[in-house]
Amino acid sequence: MKLAVTIDVEEEGLFSGHYEPGQSSASNVSALTLLDPLFREWGIRPTLLVSYQVAHHQPHHELIMQLCSKWKGEIGAHLHPWNTPPLAANSKGKLVSSETISRQILTAKLKTLIDAVSAMGVVPHSFRMGRFNMGPKMFSILEETQIRVDSSIAPTRRQFGGPAHLLAPADPYFPDPADPSSPGESRILEVPLTIVPLIPKLGASFERLEMAHLLPPSWVSWFFKYLGSIPVQPAWTGLSRLKAGTNLHRRRGGSVVTIFFHSSELMPAGSPHHPTEAHVKGFLDRLSRFFSWLYREMSIESLTLSELYGLYQQGPLSANSEAGENIAS
Repeated sequence: MKLAVTIDVEEEGLFSGHYEPGQSSASNVSALTLLDPLFREWGIRPTLLVSYQVAHHQPHHELIMQLCSKWKGEIGAHLHPWNTPPLAANSKGKLVSSETISRQILTAKLKTLIDAVSAMGVVPHSFRMGRFNMGPKMFSILEETQIRVDSSIAPTRRQFGGPAHLLAPADPYFPDPADPSSPGESRILEVPLTIVPLIPKLGASFERLEMAHLLPPSWVSWFFKYLGSIPVQPAWTGLSRLKAGTNLHRRRGGSVVTIFFHSSELMPAGSPHHPTEAHVKGFLDRLSRFFSWLYREMSIESLTLSELYGLYQQGPLSANSEAGENIAS
């Protein structure tokens, strides 16, 4: 199996529900250094998905570039439409769904982000939408750029004010641009978060009940978040569920485990789940134990998002695939 470790490298504000429209604090970026011994021990090649506020603040550039080089990782782009210029006077700092923003403004925001990341000395080929708020409009805009791989789909989840990803596959696929949560013929590879439904196709049944107005959308969202799925996400759950979700994913033919967390979760009080230094250390310990188990039990190989794109260009992977050669840069 393959492992994709993705980190949203972003300013503070996520867990308060409000981002400052000007230059926001991103002091948490320095906490990325805490990952260095862990990543070097297990050969983790992460994808650092950088927001505009971080890319725009030049003092962060050197550290990010140094760590990325040391880890043989990748730097991609992470769009927060609510505080990436151009900003509407009535929406500054507010969390808004991408599907409610005009195509012209959304395109301009993406250009602002890509220009800022490019100023760091890299051309981003990987992307993630803030709050996993990926819909047809945003995906169609991505297709007009140099982006090769997206990681904005969270299976079994419904995003605020917009796209539902209840039926999305848990393994990488080339999407339908009209519905990025479904397989199709896009040139962009979708690498979704690994969130595994407990029962295959359960989402389709719930979606039919919801469309028939037999179940409220809020109930369906709650069910899948807390009962109907196992998130293979170390920032969300414990080691036993991480193992159970990975085993279930593999038994169903899954070939890639994709995890994510935020740079702010490495800073005490940067997340409500990690209010103290002890909580951050506990998270890092959980990551270490999970990586140890993956390498011991799954013979896993860590790749960046663009490296996964190179493999999928050659054809679908299998859970037992050992293909690691000829990876595109």
